[in-house]
Amino acid sequence: MVRTLVLHDRDGADSAGLLARLLGPAMTVPLSSGPADFSDTLACVLILAPSGLTPAGLERLARSVPSHLPVALWLLPAPGAAERFRAAAEAFGDRLVLAVTVPSDPESFIAAGLALRRRFLRTAPGMPAEELRALIFAELAARNTCTLCTGHGDEVRATPIEYLLLDDRLYLLSEGGEKFAHLHLNPHVSVAVYDPYVSMDALFGLQLSGRATLVPPGSPESDRVLQARGLSASRLARLPVLVHLIRIDLEEAELVSSEAKRRGFAARQRTSLTP
Repeated sequence: MVRTLVLHDRDGADSAGLLARLLGPAMTVPLSSGPADFSDTLACVLILAPSGLTPAGLERLARSVPSHLPVALWLLPAPGAAERFRAAAEAFGDRLVLAVTVPSDPESFIAAGLALRRRFLRTAPGMPAEELRALIFAELAARNTCTLCTGHGDEVRATPIEYLLLDDRLYLLSEGGEKFAHLHLNPHVSVAVYDPYVSMDALFGLQLSGRATLVPPGSPESDRVLQARGLSASRLARLPVLVHLIRIDLEEAELVSSEAKRRGFAARQRTSLTP
């Protein structure tokens, strides 16, 4: 399993645990436990207290981390951090992709952790953009059911629903419900498409993010989608309830796929889907 290793001293244990959950798959490793196992490792994070961290100590850490791995340094808030950042830049060189102070409030910590995760994913053995895009849309075209996730404020909703892939967009027909309350207040959505787990050699899971828009009934776009679904506006008009058409413009995709691994790339891939 490709993972991120989060190395930490005693003072950084709690922060390391939270960051590992955000970065996952990940493992925390106390520096006191001895040499870490870097096999199948994507990247390394150091969470340390500046006190006692000498330039010589940073040099030893730099030698202990394989030279091909990107490294992020998170220092706990304390005097002397700026000096340690300069020493870390000298010790790790170009491998040091980020050097920051651990954010003190939870929201900032989580935002920084997710940003670091996306950054590390971009360093994984990446499939060429056009090949990855083609694979994603081929997998979407081979399926027709997703989980649509919507929300606003403290309210969230996950809706199993059928979709149609047309012109690299997702179209969903719905009779209405709670998800429309969310869509009116927050057009940002997430979509999950996946297969039941069989084995590690047959993995497929796709998480998509995008923006949802209601397509006006009777519009050329609506007519084109209904035709592709084998429906017509007149047929929908005869139904005893209103049917609404949602369009999702896809913005980003995160794929976990055995097929990507068979092609010689990391099983987990992330890419932008915006034109």
